[in-house]
Amino acid sequence: MTSPSLATPGDALRAAVDVARTFVERYLAIRAGREVKARGLRPHVGAAEVVRLLRGEAPGDDARAAIADADRRCSRAWAEFRAALAPASPPAVLASALHLSDLELQIAVALAAVEADADMERVYAFAWDDYSRKRPEVGFVATLVGGDDPAARDRVLRALEPDQPLRRHRVVLVSGDGSLLLRSVRLADRVVAHLLGHDLVDDAISGFCRVAPAPALADVVAEPALIDRVRRGLDAGDRPARLLLYGPDGAGKAFLVEALAADAGRAAVRADLEAMVADRDRIADRVAACGREAALRGALLVLDAGPDLDAARLPRPLAERLGDLLGALPVPVALCAAARPSWLIPYLPSLVEIEVPLPTFRQRIALWRRALPAGAASDADLELVAGRYAFGGGAIARAAHRAATAAWLRDPAHRGITLDDLGEAARLMFSHRLGDVAQRIPAGFTWDDLVLPEETLEQLRDVVRFARQRPFLLEEWGFARKLPYGRGVSAILAGPPGTGKTMVAQLLAHELGYDLFRIDLSQVVNKYIGETEKNLARIFAEAESSHAVLFFDEADALFAKRTDVRSSNDRYANLEVNYLLQRMETYDGVTLLATNLEQGLDEAFKRRVRFAVQFDLPDVAERERLWRSMFPPETPLAPDIDWHLLADSFEMAGGYIKKAVLRAALAAAEARPRRPIGTAELLAAARSEYREMGRIVSG
Repeated sequence: MTSPSLATPGDALRAAVDVARTFVERYLAIRAGREVKARGLRPHVGAAEVVRLLRGEAPGDDARAAIADADRRCSRAWAEFRAALAPASPPAVLASALHLSDLELQIAVALAAVEADADMERVYAFAWDDYSRKRPEVGFVATLVGGDDPAARDRVLRALEPDQPLRRHRVVLVSGDGSLLLRSVRLADRVVAHLLGHDLVDDAISGFCRVAPAPALADVVAEPALIDRVRRGLDAGDRPARLLLYGPDGAGKAFLVEALAADAGRAAVRADLEAMVADRDRIADRVAACGREAALRGALLVLDAGPDLDAARLPRPLAERLGDLLGALPVPVALCAAARPSWLIPYLPSLVEIEVPLPTFRQRIALWRRALPAGAASDADLELVAGRYAFGGGAIARAAHRAATAAWLRDPAHRGITLDDLGEAARLMFSHRLGDVAQRIPAGFTWDDLVLPEETLEQLRDVVRFARQRPFLLEEWGFARKLPYGRGVSAILAGPPGTGKTMVAQLLAHELGYDLFRIDLSQVVNKYIGETEKNLARIFAEAESSHAVLFFDEADALFAKRTDVRSSNDRYANLEVNYLLQRMETYDGVTLLATNLEQGLDEAFKRRVRFAVQFDLPDVAERERLWRSMFPPETPLAPDIDWHLLADSFEMAGGYIKKAVLRAALAAAEARPRRPIGTAELLAAARSEYREMGRIVSG
């Protein structure tokens, strides 16, 4: 037996062309031996041959002998070619990867010859007696590969039907209308490139399909039990695996399967499933092409379902079609989805389902340490940022790179990464879609900016402490088992207008490192039944995925007490409140509810909210501190301002004091010449505010 020697693409392709030449020689022998009248051919013949033709007799022994001799040479050439093929040669890889039979590989070789050799193109054109046609017809290929045996030709025709591997896996493409015998057939461009030794992704799918990087399994931070389950799911035995990994975005599903594939010596091809099904008329071509790409590389096919690919966008016939297509692929497939795709599961009965959670608190710390330069950030800061942001490995790596870059831009010589660097880089990972129903408020202020009683300040510090220690309490100390729901951070900020509730919301968002969004109730509440709940559902979903602080100002308008049902309006109003109750319990983020009328809130809300902070009107000492604190350092002030007089004369909350300060500053700036702000301007401004508040101004 000949030892394999056709290892390089060039050697294998030249040998394939030689085999195709024997096919053409046999075809010409068959054509010469057939009755020429039906085809209109006029080759040179002798007198005896003319007499035989006139009598309608069968070919003579010489013609049959020539065909038989050509058959033997074809069989011998093919046997030698197959024996000489190395397992890693392109034709051998094509056959093994796509499970092609010997006959199907012969068809591919016959079609490859005309693509790879210009002389063979002319030879084929002579054989089918039409130099104007560049592609062979199916009928020609049937005789070229099947020879003079009708049964063999039928097998070739059967191999070129749509449900067979050659066309199902897009190895060959058949075009045209009418009878199958008269349609053009050619080798797919990607298969030709493979046989030539080129390794580029097919242009037709390069926009949504790529060769994934090969991460090291050591870089995966996950529970060993989960890694073992996924590894077993990829090892499906005799049949290619069909594995579903579902879990939140950023859980590292694709990273995990790609690392396991690399660990097993297998590449991974990643494709966007949503883009594949976007053009429903071409879904079969796209799925097959992605499967072919993975097969030719001996790779795992990783399909990213995307956040928008759900049952509403994928009707049942298309889901069934997709299930059939994925089930027929010749490669292992790992489908990564944010949620369990119930629309697909019935049509992929072999699907193995594994849920992949987000990294735990400790795993996130490990991911941050791995992504940052050694010693660049303190352990305390890493614990804090890991607790704040429930990121996956990919997002942590990107945020760490941003933070390190920010530190380098600030001081190339000392690249210490601060908590602010980490927090800002983490916030840039989010993409908010809350803008049409919420207003982003800049997070700011420090504890020194607050003028509140110590008891109130301590309550606010409790909110921050709980938010920071929550991941540790839930995961490290096991409180997650005791709190199956209601794990979020929620607080009611109740008190008269102007007492600093919005300012405190800004401070808390800043301390927690999150963006603050004030909910626009005019955009949320809708008179149509069910629309308010839809808007709220979108708000909570967006906030949950983007770590935003939801600030419900004037919360009593939305979280009002439920009433007795006396009309349909009461019933639907209660439904909205009921929905809010349920959603608040399942929301894991930060929610702040500001209200001037705490007694107007539904009692069930008060019970479910973790903290309730009462804001009272400031006393004289606090008002004096507020008056002093309202001025920026650059503002010129008279040295003899009577702060105590202002505080004692006007019983105002901080919001009104701020307005009075701006009035006084405007008056001093308008004076000619301009002068420092003094007691007179402040008293006049305070009296104006008092009148607008509806209060009586004495003196």
